Amino acid sequence: MKSPTCAPRRPSFLPAMLLLVAGVIFLPGVANGDQKYVFHGYDLADISATPPDTATLRAMVAEAKQVTPPRNGETYIFGYTMWGGSSPFSQLNKRGLEAMGAAAGIEILTADNEWDPMRNVANAQSFARRDVDFVINSLLDVQFGAAVKKPLDQKSIGLIALDIPIAGAGWVGTNNALIGFRAGAYLAQTAAARWGEAANDATLIIASFRLVGPNGLIRNMGQEAGARSVLDLADEQVIWLDMKGTADSGFEQMNSLLGRLDTDKPVLIASFSDEQLAGALRAISVAGRDANAMGIGVGGERLDAVASEPTYIASMSVFPEIYANAAIPTALALLAGREVPASVFAYSALVTPGNVCEFDGAHPCADLPDWQPADYAIDEAAYAEFVEALYQDSTFADFQMLLPRME
Repeated sequence: MKSPTCAPRRPSFLPAMLLLVAGVIFLPGVANGDQKYVFHGYDLADISATPPDTATLRAMVAEAKQVTPPRNGETYIFGYTMWGGSSPFSQLNKRGLEAMGAAAGIEILTADNEWDPMRNVANAQSFARRDVDFVINSLLDVQFGAAVKKPLDQKSIGLIALDIPIAGAGWVGTNNALIGFRAGAYLAQTAAARWGEAANDATLIIASFRLVGPNGLIRNMGQEAGARSVLDLADEQVIWLDMKGTADSGFEQMNSLLGRLDTDKPVLIASFSDEQLAGALRAISVAGRDANAMGIGVGGERLDAVASEPTYIASMSVFPEIYANAAIPTALALLAGREVPASVFAYSALVTPGNVCEFDGAHPCADLPDWQPADYAIDEAAYAEFVEALYQDSTFADFQMLLPRME
């Protein structure tokens, strides 16, 4: 086992966590020194966990209307395409957008992509025909980005892509390099604390979602790199498994794999999403192998599982309900003719059973097992090396907005 520099430390609660914005790590309350992205006192390069108040939102709308009047002559209408109505992540995105839209006096029209890239294209075409003022899009397949953007370009309708990038559009999403690395490192450190040297014999399952393209790839690569920064894992101990984004598929894929895994060795799962992880861990539970398994997800849409399932040790939450804090002010700034950052990174925080109540009052906090650390510090040198490798990887040459700047 590697000698980890990942010493446990105090939990990261929302008011005290790092701001991960525009690819740079900022500390709360510390000005970034660049005011060019400040829009009515709200810094688009340093998005707050607290949304702009109603007066600020209305001032943003008023300025935007002076430059780009609403197409119906009265009220802005924004279209939002969601991955799938069955997705808790999409539902939380929708809830946040609608709440901020109501405060700003913007009508939010939602279209369900139904997990179908062609439906995403059709929804974009529908929004173009309805002559909306702006579109916030959840892309399902990076290969369909141009097809989604084309009908909007033809009507000069602005576009922001959530998480999955679209060339030529604004982008709001997560710092996947960092949250992936943090998730993998925490999973590995927890495994080492629980199983000692035997953790080096574990099978690491990287639960990927290939359809989403480079964004998901960066996240999953970060999870593997983070785990390897703590544990000595041979290549044959790491299995990449495409779980296709849903809990049902996660269950099916994991259920098919379990029979080929040694029952005496730990199973670690680092998942692209909380949904996939929920399904994969359900398969492990049905097989009666909970005692030798643990997993970490990303998203924060399944905090119920974090609070109640012993094998679901944590989620790197990205707070989909507050994506609106970045998406709507950025859209209004574009309508106002303002310059905006090329990319805006959302918040992230490690949520465990020990601090889940700080993020969702519906779930009580619980004492962590003796072997589960409350938090940790990543190996910064290993992380910097990982990020540098991403910049050197030609796969991401056209997706530099997804990569963090190391300053």
